Amino acid sequence: MRDSGPRASRAEIVLLAALAGWALFPLVLLLVHAAHTHTTFTGANGLIGADGVLGADQLQYLAWARDAATHGLASDLFTLTPSAHVYLEPLFTITGALSLIGLSLPLAYLLWTPVGVIALFLAAVAWARRAFPNELAARAAVVTLALFLYTPLTALFSWAKLGSGPFRFQLYLLGDEVLAANKLWGYVPSALALALVPTALLAVERALDPYPKLDPGRRSGLWAARGGPLVVAALASLLASWLHPWQGISLILIFAGLAVWRRLRSALALAVPALGAALPLAYYYVLGHTGAAWKLASQYEVIPRLPALVLLAGFGPLALIALAGISRPRGVVIEQAMLLWVAACFVTYFVNDAFAPHALQGLSFPFAVLAVRGWRRLRLPAAIGAVAVALVTIPGLAYDARKFVNVARSHTVQYYLPTADERALQWVRSRAPAGGVLAPTPFATVVPSQTGRAVWVGDGYWSQDYFARARQADALFTGRMRPARARRFVLSTGASLLIADCAHHAVLRRALAPLVGSVHRFGCAQVYVLARRSSRR
Repeated sequence: MRDSGPRASRAEIVLLAALAGWALFPLVLLLVHAAHTHTTFTGANGLIGADGVLGADQLQYLAWARDAATHGLASDLFTLTPSAHVYLEPLFTITGALSLIGLSLPLAYLLWTPVGVIALFLAAVAWARRAFPNELAARAAVVTLALFLYTPLTALFSWAKLGSGPFRFQLYLLGDEVLAANKLWGYVPSALALALVPTALLAVERALDPYPKLDPGRRSGLWAARGGPLVVAALASLLASWLHPWQGISLILIFAGLAVWRRLRSALALAVPALGAALPLAYYYVLGHTGAAWKLASQYEVIPRLPALVLLAGFGPLALIALAGISRPRGVVIEQAMLLWVAACFVTYFVNDAFAPHALQGLSFPFAVLAVRGWRRLRLPAAIGAVAVALVTIPGLAYDARKFVNVARSHTVQYYLPTADERALQWVRSRAPAGGVLAPTPFATVVPSQTGRAVWVGDGYWSQDYFARARQADALFTGRMRPARARRFVLSTGASLLIADCAHHAVLRRALAPLVGSVHRFGCAQVYVLARRSSRR
């Protein structure tokens, strides 16, 4: 089947609609439930783990954006230890700026979702058209797999609850990292970074071989033709690395591999986008070695490297088809880059210890091309191929959709706030005296994003000694601390305000009487303002 021009095909339009629907699915569920239960949506609409929800990540993003709106650069608001304003991230900074012109902070962040949808879709289409420029069916298969690939055994084990709990969770995590479309569920920076990788690679190909059909001796203006694509490649690499450092590491490895593969003929040109990818990595390296909060987060291994058995089970069935699609690149830049992309993902995975599975994001793009070519090379029927594409996409997507339906029906504080809690936070944001906040978990996770105030404990990545601190805070707000110990504890935190949400009913005024200056009640939520002489911040 041949394409008659560059216009979008019906299949591509359907896939764009499917991607947009998938991106908006959790947001619609959360907003509908919030309206039905008369609660306030916090702005978090993140991914779901195999055993819980991860909305706290988006609340951290919103906290950075709110802090950047006030100070230009963001600091860590999940500790009362002084944290310098040193974090600059383009998406969060722009989000904060949008909130200054009247948009609510959650809405400002959610505006990035359609941007992510368009960027990810266009990247997949450009990648597919480069691989199969005149074949609509092959292009549609590539776009589908690049966006919606869900490792088949992950879906099977998740639906049937096969294997042990830890193994099933690890396999689920692998499938979730590979699924590009899921990055639109609250993780738009990752989605945009992923879209920028094929953009950079296609621009590099244009720069290295701007006139592929002409004889080298007849190519005039060669360096001029290279300049524009090199600038595009450098900017795409810089932004991809800035938004998601794992993509930056992979891009540098790809560019280095291309230089070696081409016997250093294009080393100087490839150094330009490599430098673009390296600059944000250098910035993050400095942050991780100079700031206490950033050092803590960089060393916190919440997602360890997955066992070999999980990788084999997740990638094994897919690799058999993809291997059949490998052929000698014969000097074609994009063919070399595609193979190097696969290798770079795994090298980054095994070399980088920080959240290693994130390095596997993007594998669906090169795999999609190799799988379609492999299917053809094995001369398997196209009809069965369509069924195979459905099997490695739909069951996994359906499983994730079902999980988020269950999340949307819950009362998880990362997503919903009762009216009383929202009123208390609004008062803290606009009228409370200056100072940091002590609040129970998980409610404390919401405080920085909604108020711009720092909390003593709130996020597992960014709060020092999170679990020990969370136990202490929860003991106070559930009334399990004796008065003398409670007063010593509150003084030791340096907080100026205490917020008791509606899930914690203990009355603290009597236990903390010498410290409390005033109490403000908002239905079932209460804010305790400590006397100035008692607070340290």
